[in-house]
Amino acid sequence: EIQKIKFIYYIKNTCKLLIPRKFYRWRLDYELNKLNDYEKEYLTYRTNYYNKLNTSFKISTKAVTSSELWSRQKRILFNYFIKKNKTEKKLTTYFFDLYNIFSFFSIDKMLDYKFGDVRDTFSSPIIVKSRPILKNENSVIMKLESVRHFNYVKDKKQFIDKKEAAVWRGNASNNKKRLFFVENYHHIKKFDIGQHGPVVNKPWFKGYMSIYDQLKYKFIFCIEGKDTATSMKWIMSSNSICVMPKPAMDTWFMEGSLKGDVHYIEVQDDFSDAEEKIDYYNNNIGLSLKIIEKAHTHVKQFNDSKREKLISLLVLNKYFSLSGQT
Repeated sequence: EIQKIKFIYYIKNTCKLLIPRKFYRWRLDYELNKLNDYEKEYLTYRTNYYNKLNTSFKISTKAVTSSELWSRQKRILFNYFIKKNKTEKKLTTYFFDLYNIFSFFSIDKMLDYKFGDVRDTFSSPIIVKSRPILKNENSVIMKLESVRHFNYVKDKKQFIDKKEAAVWRGNASNNKKRLFFVENYHHIKKFDIGQHGPVVNKPWFKGYMSIYDQLKYKFIFCIEGKDTATSMKWIMSSNSICVMPKPAMDTWFMEGSLKGDVHYIEVQDDFSDAEEKIDYYNNNIGLSLKIIEKAHTHVKQFNDSKREKLISLLVLNKYFSLSGQT
């Protein structure tokens, strides 16, 4: 199913490249006029959440226009596929997601950006997919790599009908916390956890488990990888409960706004209380169902594609305004 979604995404966005950029720029005022269709206070909250800038600034000498962004991406793809030079990552989904919104603005507008899994802080404003929840004032979040991160599930199995255990599968090499978790807790009977990559001759190595099979469990661990945890979105859209330490990374999903034991079960960074808390919520079904309800409410706010597009435009519009590019 996910592969099908990705295939449609690439076909759709590749076709969009054939549309003259003038068409997008003609529609900017039309798109921004949709402000009246939504609650202004909510739009302002979301815009300011992603773009925390409140003073004027100057773009750097490395800033690019939308046409320069497209030229840079064509060069990267040419080198990657034709010259077989893979020193630069394609990051095509990042390009599509930024370019589609950037194209609504005039051709002289410029921005600084950094694609990929970003955990850094910056001394000047820059467009990113992810940022630390703390000390992130110059990191302006856009909805990038959306096809990978914003996948939800239709979970037909109710919480009370699921296995009374917690599950996790993932790559344990991209975050020390993941490796610590599987090394120290793989033996607990209530935990069906293990790394499926990379392959290692260790007792915590286990085979791949599909999302469908993970949804058979009441509790699903969610552990950050290179930046945020991709699984968080589909877990919180399901009838299982996300179990994790307090998030350290923020994306368009607004992880920084999530509250422990309200939207998810919060455990210590070393997972030392995980078994105890899972037992508690397993024995308090009412509280568990409230967490699932709150998680669904959080997910629901990202399902209005027209509103999401409008907020993206407002985030960039604020960036251009504060950088003197009115």
